[in-house]
Amino acid sequence: MLSKLLSFPQTVRKFLSESRNLYLIRVSGLFDARWYLSHNPDVAATKVDPLLHYLRSGGSEGRDPSPKFSSHWYMEVYQDVKQAGTNPLVHYLRYGRKEGRVASPQKTYKCPVCQEKVGQFLPLPSFYMENARKYGYPYTTDDAETMNAEQYNCPHCGASDRDRLYALYLEKKFNLESGDVLHLLDIAPSPPLSKFIGKFKNIVHRTADLLDDTVDIHIDITNMPEIASDSYDTLICSHVLEHVNDDKKALSELYRVLKPGGWGIIMVPIILAIDNIDEDPNVTDVAERWHRFAQHDHVRLYSKSGFIKRVEAAGFKLKQLGMDYFGEADFRQYGISNKSVLYVAEKSPNITVSNAKHNQNNSDISNRQENF
Repeated sequence: MLSKLLSFPQTVRKFLSESRNLYLIRVSGLFDARWYLSHNPDVAATKVDPLLHYLRSGGSEGRDPSPKFSSHWYMEVYQDVKQAGTNPLVHYLRYGRKEGRVASPQKTYKCPVCQEKVGQFLPLPSFYMENARKYGYPYTTDDAETMNAEQYNCPHCGASDRDRLYALYLEKKFNLESGDVLHLLDIAPSPPLSKFIGKFKNIVHRTADLLDDTVDIHIDITNMPEIASDSYDTLICSHVLEHVNDDKKALSELYRVLKPGGWGIIMVPIILAIDNIDEDPNVTDVAERWHRFAQHDHVRLYSKSGFIKRVEAAGFKLKQLGMDYFGEADFRQYGISNKSVLYVAEKSPNITVSNAKHNQNNSDISNRQENF
């Protein structure tokens, strides 16, 4: 039988070996197709079978098949597997488990969003780095202020490192104000963070977005007549402003709808290596957007000083909360980079904004010339 098998053409032997490995992974309980696609959007976009992708290339690229097995960690710890070029999960299932090798590191981290212990947070999906290289984006993740590319997503709930930073702050803030009912406007909500917010019974959580059908309110952030002035105690606007053509109008609207004395988390991607905001809403070419703004649907790249000036020009007082506020131990435990900064924008308690005055303010801010 063996001699007959060896006489088969190489392609047939390869097919049989691949079929056996596919079956081995499928019945192992360590591969989750839905999870794999959700954490690898570039694979989802190709419509290729996720299990086949993981076997042929995903495993060797360090992509995890599920939260239960760490491909990257397994190959780094067991260099013989990496050098052999063997799919790490196949090796573990055929040999590693019997040899006493382990599937993932001991759980040393914790996600403050879902409260699960984590052996290793997942890296930024390779799709972003591949496109940055392809289109000649001149900066690296090390140039970004709030970004942990090596520990980006929680393998359990999918929360990003910035979601985890927000959760640390909101936990303290909401518990401190637990006696009050707070109305929260959450623009372009993060699903893991929304679930986290849902545990606070004193928070009336309203989600908003222009395109997402699952939100409570459909709005254009640069013009929100659906929302009355001075109506929300707090808001979250995370990684939205870099997408909109007129971020000054958007900031003016955020200021308008916030109650006097209200506060909000306002965050954008910030590149510490630049001094001025680079923006051009008229650019529609995908290659140029990737090259200049780091994503196909971004219209600007923020500098730190430019972002601060723009938020303060809308009327906000801006607080910057970094590792000194949260503590180095928390940043380490929750997989947050030491350079991370949370921006909390506050509206003076003595100011109200009428809709009429807001319209004039929008016009004034749009026409104001800023030198960054």
